[in-house]
Amino acid sequence: MHIEYVGNITTQPFGRITKLFDEGRVVVSHHNIDQVMQVLLGSCKADALISHLTEDYFLNGGDAHAIGLMEQYSAAIQKFANGNRVVVVVNTLPLPIHRLVGVDHIARQRLIMQLNQMLFACAEECSWVSIADTAGILARCGHDASISPINDAVMRSPYTNAVIPHLLEEYARILRERFQPRKKVLLLDADNTLWGGVVGEDGVNGIQVGDQYPGILYRRFQDALAALRSSGLLLCLVTKNNERDVQEAFEQLNMPLRWGDFAAIRANWSPKSSNIESIAKQLNVGIDSMVFIDDNPVEIAEVAARLPMLTSRQFSVREAANALAWLEKLPNISVWSPSAEDLAKSEQYRQEAERQKLATSATSIADYIRSLDMVIEVGVNRANHVKRITQLTNKTNQFNLTTRRYTETEILNAMDVGQVFDFRVRDRFGDMGIIGVVVVRNNEIETFLMSCRAMGRNVEDDILKYVLNQFIHRPLIATYIPTAKNPMVANFYDSHGFSCTLESESKRSYEYIDTIKHELTNNVIEVS
Repeated sequence: MHIEYVGNITTQPFGRITKLFDEGRVVVSHHNIDQVMQVLLGSCKADALISHLTEDYFLNGGDAHAIGLMEQYSAAIQKFANGNRVVVVVNTLPLPIHRLVGVDHIARQRLIMQLNQMLFACAEECSWVSIADTAGILARCGHDASISPINDAVMRSPYTNAVIPHLLEEYARILRERFQPRKKVLLLDADNTLWGGVVGEDGVNGIQVGDQYPGILYRRFQDALAALRSSGLLLCLVTKNNERDVQEAFEQLNMPLRWGDFAAIRANWSPKSSNIESIAKQLNVGIDSMVFIDDNPVEIAEVAARLPMLTSRQFSVREAANALAWLEKLPNISVWSPSAEDLAKSEQYRQEAERQKLATSATSIADYIRSLDMVIEVGVNRANHVKRITQLTNKTNQFNLTTRRYTETEILNAMDVGQVFDFRVRDRFGDMGIIGVVVVRNNEIETFLMSCRAMGRNVEDDILKYVLNQFIHRPLIATYIPTAKNPMVANFYDSHGFSCTLESESKRSYEYIDTIKHELTNNVIEVS
């Protein structure tokens, strides 16, 4: 990954982001000071440009001058980001804190707020733009402790060592949101995590979750968890309790989280590591895509020993007091802009439970598939779905023939010169969203993947047949690259008539040519 910095200050202190952003090798480069507009008017080969401006850039003239500069800056950012298909990170401006004349101070604060509003509008209008909340960080750390006027005057380096780590973490978090797959599941203990006390001993009316201390802290924590659920993160309950006791707590108490908000529940006396493995199997997600939260260090240790790939964090009422700040520090939990599929995630898992009920009552797999009344929608080079397509390429591991990862820019580039097929599945229970992606360039299937949620319905067969039908009389080549997680597709191309032309430990190469169209099992609709 290549990150570029530009600004009206010395940006070299931000180069230490490589220690925080866990994405292999990160290359950082810095433009000269005061080259912001020159950079924004040019081209860019980096994955992200971080443009850091202080309020001094805008406040060297009157209000009209400052607003004009922000209009110019915002327009240049959007043109640069859209033209280069590159993520641009800009920063908010802090409110002034020193005052000599009261009305002038208020006017200056109003101007800064207006400039920040213009930045917000820029990010809303351009999906490539993210905003780092420099103003919020300075307020949290204290303005005087964060700014060195002497260093600013001498070296154009205004930030102190007290605030730089927080600014770096903000930039790293944004880049993780943009370039790393988000965690999928939060696994939550109940007693002394979602509420104070032990429901099995204290009773429903004895646990603490309400409007008074300490219960209000747990209520705030639940509020934050509910917001994460609304953004597409799945919540699951893993607690050593009698299930009926826990269910009564959710049903009888007016809490932000309800019993039905959990995608899976394990309330029993089995080891929590076993319950977590069971949930991962039920939801068909990798254990490394989950985060476990529990107040008991013994439970944390047991899970960490059995499931070292799982992220585990110990919780306490102290963390509940700062719920948002604590959750914000969990790795890969936040998201910049959730996709439509993210927002529908909880409903999709409810629908999947209905499908599983139907499957258990069906007389055969074929009858089950027919009874679903599936429709597969296929689109080609739909730039409005680039976020979801990119997301799938970065988090799909099992049914993925090459496990190639893409940025949004790389997907758009593939659309320019080849074909990027996306596949959406609907059935009698609801819309599963976009579940499959095939990337074809230069007559090569370079990516073929499908979400595991769609497995077991022969959807993958129709996806491949549809793609092959687009290349009648034209040779196609394809590759299978084995990983620890994708052995289930090791023979996928072999079983569909592809000829293996080269085989080694690291990959298998195939070719295919057909002269007749394949009949599709399901109803496939082409959409634009």
